[in-house]
Amino acid sequence: MRPMSEAELTQQFFNAIDTVLSVFSLFFSLVSGYVAALYFFLARAPFMLRLAAFGLLSFGLVFLGGITMTVQNIQNGLFVAWGKLPTSTISVTQLRNPVAVALVLDHGWSMQEAGVAIGWFVAVCVYVALAYLTFIYRWPSGVESGLDRNGQWS
Repeated sequence: MRPMSEAELTQQFFNAIDTVLSVFSLFFSLVSGYVAALYFFLARAPFMLRLAAFGLLSFGLVFLGGITMTVQNIQNGLFVAWGKLPTSTISVTQLRNPVAVALVLDHGWSMQEAGVAIGWFVAVCVYVALAYLTFIYRWPSGVESGLDRNGQWS
């Protein structure tokens, strides 16, 4: 098998970026829909319904996490392949650090690695926050929040 050219690797990087953006969009859609469901009806739903909804959310997020890990592995392979190019217009360091940030670079991380870590941290925080809002937080009743039980403004 012949090594990929710079043009082919560039295209694969763009494909990986497209996949990351799609995963982020799906993550945002799932979380936004779940927050809306919590606000409008799920917060007052019976425990089993909240558990089922949270289970479905969890399943969706685990699926997206699996896709994300696969894309991470593919990107790491692309970085290795890029580093093996005999000549390239952009170095691997420039690919991983499109904007040089001294704080990140001084600690041995690239911007790409920091972005991955931040993304996973945010995802875990969102998941924990949704678990809290689903099972622990006591939402105000309809009268206290200005909504009656049918969701209409009073």
